[in-house]
Amino acid sequence: MPRPAEPMGMSLSRPYGSSCFSASVLRDPSPSQLSQNLNNLTIRPQLVPRGTSLLLLPSSRCSDDSWPPAPSSLRPGMSREQLDDIIQEPPRLVITEQPKQRGMRFRYQCEGRSAGSILGEFSTETNKTLPTIELQNFAGIPEAKVTACLVWKDWPHRIHPHSLVGKDCNNGLCEVTLKPRANPKHSFNNLGIQCVKKKDIEESIEKKLQLGIDPFKAGSLKNHQEVDMNVVRICFQVSYQDRTGKTRHLSPVLSEPIFDKKSTNTSELKIYRMNKEYGSCTGGEELYLLCDKVQKEDISIIFRRDKWEGKADFSQADVHRQIAIVFKTPPYQHLDIVEPVEVEVYLRRLTDSVSSDPFNFTYLPKDNDTYRVNKKGKSAHRRRFCPTSLLPFVSPDPHGIEAKKKRKKPGYMDHFNLTPSAGQSGVKCKVPLSPPPPPKTAETKKILGGERKGGEKGIFC
Repeated sequence: MPRPAEPMGMSLSRPYGSSCFSASVLRDPSPSQLSQNLNNLTIRPQLVPRGTSLLLLPSSRCSDDSWPPAPSSLRPGMSREQLDDIIQEPPRLVITEQPKQRGMRFRYQCEGRSAGSILGEFSTETNKTLPTIELQNFAGIPEAKVTACLVWKDWPHRIHPHSLVGKDCNNGLCEVTLKPRANPKHSFNNLGIQCVKKKDIEESIEKKLQLGIDPFKAGSLKNHQEVDMNVVRICFQVSYQDRTGKTRHLSPVLSEPIFDKKSTNTSELKIYRMNKEYGSCTGGEELYLLCDKVQKEDISIIFRRDKWEGKADFSQADVHRQIAIVFKTPPYQHLDIVEPVEVEVYLRRLTDSVSSDPFNFTYLPKDNDTYRVNKKGKSAHRRRFCPTSLLPFVSPDPHGIEAKKKRKKPGYMDHFNLTPSAGQSGVKCKVPLSPPPPPKTAETKKILGGERKGGEKGIFC
């Protein structure tokens, strides 16, 4: 009878001291003996290391040796630590929080390092976070060295002329030593980007290549004008020593692109203020907004609600000094709305489709009586104020001609009367005729033209 097949990863074993299963079956193939032998079988799980050939497993169960065999019998000269290295996953570096892509301004060397650092992608105005990495599967490795440098955004990721500056930085590199057993995570604090002038690009790249800074072995480039000075990536490299003392290097890990804030082609878009936050659903109202610097040929204003989008109408001449835009609102998708509808306004760059944070705007229902001319108050003759251009259509006597005709003309004596005459709407202050002056006598001359003390002439009071 053929020998029963063993399940993968399982071992068929017998109680110690009994005869060999295959031999007993051949000596006594009776059904009773076969049933007894099957009842004496026990199944135990066996861990087979990955990559171990089944040919190395013993082909006979007739020996009295213990099963499963020792790891040394699977592969001669292989220790248990080496088997652990085969079974466990290889070490790796993971970026748990990417650097914030926009909002960081690259600074020249003359500006110093007093203005900010690279923030994490989850950073807010109230909660500041930092770029963070984590070393995974570093069990048994006491120490690891992490090196960070700047490279191109696109392949082949050549070394970038800009440099990392700040804590633990030297020669454009940032080097930190981590102990994975104690803390496998590390946050980069006070890490900034220092840019170079165009005339110093070649010198900066050659200096880094001489120091051996070239993660992807891309070498130098003869035409350095192809370098994009407004965007970089951070490249992380890890080196450590294994149990045998051999130095090993992990593959480089790249961060997301980081864009220079001062470049209008890649900077962060932001709306600061709008002169009105509401308007008619019919559109066409002229508004203006204040924003960060934008390229007049590479910007659009989007009104959006759910799946609907509308573009504001403006030309390049309506962009004032890159920080203000005068535009006309687009009509809303439904002109028959009966309640105000709130939408969001965005700035969107045309080249990379990057959008700003939303700014709220409210569409109002269409109103046929814009100036409330036909709306009556408590009395029929009281109406709301309307522009002067509409007065001919509102008042029956816009210039007051009829009122002048009904007014009674003043008589001759009314000019000498301080009290208003009947029919006059106001008081006319006319100076009455003064009585004739008194005769000039010596006494009045003395009073009116007398001399004061000191020789000054005047009236004595």
